[in-house]
Amino acid sequence: MNQKLSLSGYSSLTVGASLLVVATCTAASAQGALSADTSRPNNSTFVLGEKVGVTFQASGLQPSSKTTLAIKLSDELGTVIATTSVSMNVDSSGQASTIYAAPATKLGYYRVDASLPNGTAVPATGTRPAGFVTYAVVTDPSKRVNYGDAGSRFGMQGGFSAAQGSVIPYLGVRYVLASPDWGELEPKNPGQFAADRSTALAKGQVFPPKSAVMDQVTYNGAAWPTYAVALVTKAKVPAWALEPNTSGTVCKNMGALNSAGVQALPAFAQAFATHVSTNYAAQSSHYYEVTWEPASWCFGGSAQQLVQFYQLSYDAIHRADPKAIVMGPTLFPEVTPVLTGFWAAGLANYLDAVSIHPYVKFPPETNELVSNIRTQMQLAQTAKGHTLPFVGTEHGYTSSSIGELNEALGDIRSTIIVLGEGFKFDMAFYIADFWSPTFSDTAHYYGYYWNLNPKIAYGTDKIGPKPVVPAYAAMTSLLDGSTASGPIANLAGTQMGYRFQRNGTTILALWDYQAASSTLSLAVAGSKVQVCNWMDNCDSVAVSNGRVQLSLGAAPVYVVGQNL
Repeated sequence: MNQKLSLSGYSSLTVGASLLVVATCTAASAQGALSADTSRPNNSTFVLGEKVGVTFQASGLQPSSKTTLAIKLSDELGTVIATTSVSMNVDSSGQASTIYAAPATKLGYYRVDASLPNGTAVPATGTRPAGFVTYAVVTDPSKRVNYGDAGSRFGMQGGFSAAQGSVIPYLGVRYVLASPDWGELEPKNPGQFAADRSTALAKGQVFPPKSAVMDQVTYNGAAWPTYAVALVTKAKVPAWALEPNTSGTVCKNMGALNSAGVQALPAFAQAFATHVSTNYAAQSSHYYEVTWEPASWCFGGSAQQLVQFYQLSYDAIHRADPKAIVMGPTLFPEVTPVLTGFWAAGLANYLDAVSIHPYVKFPPETNELVSNIRTQMQLAQTAKGHTLPFVGTEHGYTSSSIGELNEALGDIRSTIIVLGEGFKFDMAFYIADFWSPTFSDTAHYYGYYWNLNPKIAYGTDKIGPKPVVPAYAAMTSLLDGSTASGPIANLAGTQMGYRFQRNGTTILALWDYQAASSTLSLAVAGSKVQVCNWMDNCDSVAVSNGRVQLSLGAAPVYVVGQNL
């Protein structure tokens, strides 16, 4: 039957929800149970224009009776979009199901709450709390432009699996971390990697093999090119190369090099760079990450011992790969004393770019993200004698501590900030919530998606979107391929924004990080501009007396036009 949904905040759109009642035949408990899944259950992410169905299955009900299912649809702000009450026929086994044709005519995040008359709701699944399922509607990846590795600005760390489907294209991700690294490639002895690679090449094989999930991505049958960031060492060096008692408090396989490691690293670095240069020949540059978070939790050696990794690998990498860009050390930007020690030990002599992990507490604007970045850029310039490119290779927020909405606001605004401050590209953390004995219970909720399979810690096969998914897809669609022109001047109070240029078009990203709402009278050229919300729903706005009036809040808005 067709139900008319009551709508709120949905452009006065009338939505016809087609509800199909179907009998099922599975056993159920006397208390009753309710489950739900979208019509794309592996990732619940849809392209604008696709139909979205949510299937509800109830069991343990009074046999051969009738019941109702209350459905409420909300956006990321909790604004109710639609409500309905659906009548369901229960079969002789006490079971029934219905398919809800959910609205999907706007880009964005959708939360579907549902319950039976006795209060039975959708149970918690994996990291997703009880009571609801979610879906996201994003820009069609086939309409995106590939700006190549030189123009691509967005990447994401792993946790991907083939079973998740097209999440990389949905998000607009281009940069990924290549693996494995030294600790994985030479676990037994020095020279193991070169020997193994030589054997594989003699058999006509690619070694190490490329990842079907990250290196050979497709969308609707067409290739979706990704670009690799090569990891020389992450949080692990071979045991035979590790100096005792120099490991970190968490990363027990990372530390200073012993004499065997000092002797072996140059040869490994050269062989590794040969592999990267060959296996990723289409890239215009190859970024090499030499170390990973070498603070107390991942490195217990001295500054000189850390710099030694770069001394031993820098020339070797460049000999093998003329496209190489060696970068490091991937510390948090606020760890100035540690970084200052690395500069004093000569790190700048062996770097072509600086990589950091721009984590700060939420909100990023009041926790010194901008000042920390600018400090580190100045320190790097002083140490090197000229400016160095900056890259972000990990940062994110955990929804379990600040909520899903603030997670999205923090992830998006901090990414706009680092790119606006001039970073070449930035890599988000992490595709889906994960489990790890080295992290607290709250730490694993960094995922852009809920992990819906509690049996799989990393690379889960079933995920559900949080609000950050469509917001990130919008940001990448609007800003990928752009070049930052710096912060926007003459903003008031806690308003903030950056200017970007792409192919003759200007994109302004603007928000107010503290006020619930503030106004901005923006001077613009021309008669019209496009104003897009943070989910990429855009309107053409007329210019009056050379100005556009904007209302700013915590979620960024994007203004697109000429000569802004």
